Order: sequence, then C-alpha cells, then structure tokens
Amino acid sequence: MNTYHFLTASALALSTYSMAAAIRVEAEAAVPADDHKLETVADANASGGKYVEMGEGDLAFSVDMPSDGYYTLYVNYKLPTDRGNKTQNLTLNGSSAGQITFGSADEFTTLKAAGKIKLKKGENTIGITHSWGWVGIDYIEITEFEATPWNISPKPVTPEPTESAQKLYNFLYTNFGKKVISGVMTERPFENDGKYTPQDFDTQTELSYINKASGKNVVLVGFDFLHSSGKNSDQQWYQGYTHASLEMAKTVWKKGGIPQFNWHWKDPMHTVEAFYTQSSGNDPYTEFSIGLAYDTTTGKWKTDSDEYKAIMRDMEMIADSLLTLQKEGVAVLWRPLHEASGKWFWWGTDGAKACVALYKLMFDTFVNKKGLHNLIWVWTTDEAPDALDWYPGDEYVDVVGRDYYYYPRESNHASLISSFEKVKDTYGAKKIVTLSENGSVPYPDEMKADGANWSWFMPWYGDYAMEGWANDNNAESWKTVMNNEYTLTLEDMPGWNKYEMQTTVIASAKKAASTIQLVGRDLQVNLNASTAQVSIYDLQGNRVLAKKMSQNGTIALSRLARGPYLVRIQANSLTQNHKITLK
Repeated sequence: MNTYHFLTASALALSTYSMAAAIRVEAEAAVPADDHKLETVADANASGGKYVEMGEGDLAFSVDMPSDGYYTLYVNYKLPTDRGNKTQNLTLNGSSAGQITFGSADEFTTLKAAGKIKLKKGENTIGITHSWGWVGIDYIEITEFEATPWNISPKPVTPEPTESAQKLYNFLYTNFGKKVISGVMTERPFENDGKYTPQDFDTQTELSYINKASGKNVVLVGFDFLHSSGKNSDQQWYQGYTHASLEMAKTVWKKGGIPQFNWHWKDPMHTVEAFYTQSSGNDPYTEFSIGLAYDTTTGKWKTDSDEYKAIMRDMEMIADSLLTLQKEGVAVLWRPLHEASGKWFWWGTDGAKACVALYKLMFDTFVNKKGLHNLIWVWTTDEAPDALDWYPGDEYVDVVGRDYYYYPRESNHASLISSFEKVKDTYGAKKIVTLSENGSVPYPDEMKADGANWSWFMPWYGDYAMEGWANDNNAESWKTVMNNEYTLTLEDMPGWNKYEMQTTVIASAKKAASTIQLVGRDLQVNLNASTAQVSIYDLQGNRVLAKKMSQNGTIALSRLARGPYLVRIQANSLTQNHKITLK
C-alpha cells in the first residue's frame, strides 16, 4: 500500500509525524476553572482514563514549545454517529485561527485538526471553542510541520480549451504561490435607471468602494446566475439582472480582469422561488430532491422524470448564457454547486453521491453537449473528514476553493493558514487552492509570512465587503490589502490580448524516493537515492525504529508488535510515506 509524497485526509491520521515524540496535552487539563459547561467523563478507552464532553464550553490547552515555528495539530476525539459532523473554532493565544470539523466517530479517533499553526517558544494557549456542535475531546498532540511538495497540472481539465481559458488557467497557475489575486463579489450589476444598464468599475457599489478606499481596482469580479433560472426567471427584472451580469463580465474581461460566476440554483420545478432547504432555517425553502431524478442505487439518471427534464432545462439555459461569453473570447471562473456538504442548498440534501453525479452531468452537458470550453472549474470544499466523498474528481476540477467566514463574525485579517494547509493536504497538493468566498480578507504580509498562498480572495458583497456592524472589511483594511506588492490589482494586469503564456513549471512533482515491499516480517526497501532516512512510527506517533540507508536492503521488524505502522522515507529533499500492517 504505497502512497506518494502527499497523503489525503483519508490516509493514516498520524501520517506526517516526524518528531520522536509528539507533545500531548490531555483535555481534562484544559478545562478552565470557571467553565461549568464542560463535563469530564471517565472512560477506560480514553487516554489517562478521561475525556471532556465540550457541550457549549471552551477548552484552553496550555503548551510549552521548545522554539518558535510552525507545527501540526492533532485532536483525539469521539463523536456519536447520530450527532453528525460538528464544527468548533480554533484559537491560538487568544486569536481566531480557523475551524475544526469533526466527523462521526463512535470510538476515539485521531484527526489532523490543523495542518500548519504558528506557535512561539515557551507558553502558548490553544483553544477549541464552541461553535456549531458538541464533541468529546480526549487530548491534543503537536508535531513538527513538514511541507508537502505541490503537484499541479499546468493544463486545465476542459478538453480543447479556448485560447482565453488557456490564458486564464496559465495566469492562475504561474502566479500561484507568488501573488494573490484581488477580488470581490457584487450584489447588483446594473444601474437603477429602469433600463438595467450594466455598471462598470466606477459605478458598481462594491467595486467603486474599494477603488475609493485604496486607489486600486480588484482583478476578480464575482457574479451570480441567481435570477437566471427559477419560478420568476421569465420576468423582466430577473432577465435584466442576468443580461447586466453578462455584459459586466465582458467589460471586466476586456479591461484585463477575471469574471467569476456562482449559481444559486433555484427550485428547478419552479414551485417556489428558493434554493435553500428546510434544514437551513430559511423560509421560503424548496423540497426539490436530486433523488427524484437520479437513482443512487443504480447510479443512473431517471431521464423520463419531470425532475430530470427540469434539471436539464436549467443547465442548458445557463450554458447558453455562458456561450455568449465564449463567443466573445471571455473565459470564466465557474463555481457551481457550492457549499454542497452543508446541505443548506438543495443540491446537497441527497448526499455526496447524488451531488457528484449532478456535477458530472453538468460537466458533460456543458462541455460535450453544449460545447463550452471557456470555463475554469472551481469546486468548493469544507474541511470535514468526508470532504473527498463530495469531490467530483481531479479530471473535473481545476481549482479547489474554501469558503471561510468567522462565526461569530469578526474583523480578523489573519492568513487562515490552518485552512489553507488542510485543503492542500486533503486534495493531495494537486490543485490550485483558493479562498473562494470569505469575510475578512487576509492581510498580504500575513499570507506571505505563513505561506498561506491563496490564489485569490473574494469577500461577499454588502457589509462583508464594506463598513458594517462587524467591519469584516473597511476602507482602511482595503487600503492595506490593495497597496501591497503581494496583491495583484487590475492596474497590474497586462490585458488578455497582450498576455503571453508562461511555460515555467512551478509545481512539478519530485521523483519518488523509493519503493517498499513487506515480506512477512521483513521490510524490503528499494532506494531511488544515494542515501535515505527510514523511520517507523506507531499509531501514537512514537518513532519505534530509525535507520539510515545508502543502498537497497531489508529491515527486520520481528520485534515490533502486530498492527498498523507508518513508514517514512526521507530522501531527495522529499518525504515519502507508506502505511503497513504487521500480522
């Protein structure tokens, strides 16, 4: 069972341990004296015989670190299946540092909670604070952080992409890790003149606000096919909204910018003007189900059903709108079926299998049936353990995006390195990673310092992008963000007619260090390097064997107990991991 130099979230939980012994802190030692919402529970299966039911309480772990640096955080926990996934907030020394999503686990299990966190030498406080759920915490462990090499394709997934799509993807690819692309979501794309006159950078609310605050214009402009389908889509105002969005997208491209489209897809049966589900708490809501058009057991579409026909009608209508952009040489960042795993939109309520089938049907319809070749496909993920179940697959996705908002809302311009590293890890470092929707924009200096190299950012419209009660972003923060050399603004863009494709490979995979084979109780190692360090770890992250090798050879494992182990081989400036099980 050989894994390459990256591991996904489904791999062995302790797969990146490199310290001889991790730093462990028990949850019962992290209970504040004045917090009565926490319950310490005796359990023989827990480390130290106890764990903590968080309820609505907050845990504060005190850790003494040997040096300043970046580390990886693991959490041992359990969460009964009937509770579903739960999300808690992560804080470092009193500041918000991301979120931790816990998957169902009836038995104690170890979760890579944060792939990369920054800690100082000496005393630190790591907080796991109540957000969206109850979870039982056993302990946390901290290990040294080890970077994973990127392995990103230099070509988009769309077959025979248009020249504009090639340029757009090449631009994303060559700037990834070097610069961050500025962006914002727009609320209204037309003037209030009764004629639905498309707006421009100078007149559109969010765009003009950012320009006045910073003296610069964003590169990426977000639009939505929100009113292009659904019960009222044939009405004049709704059609005016779609027309203005498409015209503005053309203007953005002609000026050297990047148009991005979402689709808040309303009930395909046109029974209600809604895309939210009942579980979202919104009213009105739709009860439309993919299961009425798709059989998850057979994996086949019910092509004779009214629901399937409605889905196809809506998709073809949106494809026709996108074709108007393709005909004028405009490429688009296309982000469909976003936030599906949250299940607050109807395309997520039937689960991962149905959602993936819908995405693939859309890809096939858009590309093969309608002839759309100008799209860069963006998939929106979360950080839950089952994130890969929702993933359509590498052959259908160009960019993986994370939608991140602080709950409760706050003005916080940290880099979000924990989320960046988690997404990178989960998808094997094979895709460009971006902040596809957000509240506060991370400050460029924070991103550079932490290595949180988001491809772009796109705060939502209204008071998320401008002054408001939470001040996620305001004039002063936009001035800081837009006038940093790390941030790409519209003024930095050469214009797509002048853009020259870059051929430098910036994210290639390095050659594998070795291969292994387990023969009985002997580990055979075949090196592809002059020297290599071979280390073996148990499930607690303890290094139980270490050997430096300069040629192919065999390592006897007869003294090790039965069970799973991690074999780590370090050579050629990369780390290669293998999971083995001794019998």
